[in-house]
Amino acid sequence: MTIKLSSPEAVGMCSTRLARIKNEMQVHVDSGDFAGISTLIARKGKVVHFEQVGNRDRENELPMQADTLFRLYSMTKPIVCTAFMMLYEQGKFDLRDPVSKFIPAFANLKVLQTESGGKETLVDLTQPVTMHHLLTHTSGLSYDFYEEFSVCKHYRDSKLHANTQNVSLEDFVNKICEFPLAFQPGAQWYYGVNVDVIARLIEIIADKSLADYLAR
Repeated sequence: MTIKLSSPEAVGMCSTRLARIKNEMQVHVDSGDFAGISTLIARKGKVVHFEQVGNRDRENELPMQADTLFRLYSMTKPIVCTAFMMLYEQGKFDLRDPVSKFIPAFANLKVLQTESGGKETLVDLTQPVTMHHLLTHTSGLSYDFYEEFSVCKHYRDSKLHANTQNVSLEDFVNKICEFPLAFQPGAQWYYGVNVDVIARLIEIIADKSLADYLAR
């Protein structure tokens, strides 16, 4: 793969600072956090940094290359969140708004608290889940493939994600609301089904299907 590099200064960036990136990425490879890393930075349509460190195949010691292919996950998330923030810019909601303002079922959520002996107790929310919590993955929502919280197992047992074919966003989010949260909103960061809820909020606030809104 050949990518033409432009001068960072031509687009208002600094060559000296960009030169620090490769060494920092190498630290993560050397520590074992990642097998290999490819970094690219572009501004104003110009690529100003494109470098690789480490291996694309750690076991066979094959180096990371410019044309190495990656499997990418969750790439709809930044698109959906950008669409959501366009509605924010139009004044359609405030980041501090409780999600229950638009999805009433969120007002009835509880937190599943696990005691040291393994006993599970449902407790009330100390604050409502807000738009900001969803955008920052601090809402208490989870995914079924994690193990850290009991809620993850409840997701799996109900086949929450396995039974989503031909299920509308509305029905999926309503199903999510049948489960308690893993922790109090705002208490910590944890990757979960937050953007699925954001997608449903787009439909409600824009009064269009997600597909139609994104197409527009």
